[in-house]
Amino acid sequence: MVIDSIYLNRRNSGETKDWVYYRITSEGGKDRDPVTVCRVEWPTFKDIDKIWDENAAIVTTPGVTGYIPAYEQTCALMKNRWDVDHETSALIGFLSR
Repeated sequence: MVIDSIYLNRRNSGETKDWVYYRITSEGGKDRDPVTVCRVEWPTFKDIDKIWDENAAIVTTPGVTGYIPAYEQTCALMKNRWDVDHETSALIGFLSR
């Protein structure tokens, strides 16, 4: 079973069209295990994966994925791709697959 952490970032906007929902999924090990970052649709939480659009494609293993580097790499990826500051995001739940 894989667990997705689902987050919401409002991007300092009261307009729901500006909000970003995304998931972070780890396969669960401590070194070089896949970490996936993906924007998801509201309210289905279905992946948004547009392979022709770098800003809307699923990213797996965004750099080194040991404990601390995984967090840093994931935060940098979201800031650069989606202008999302993970520190200001709210964890809204978990989904299992």
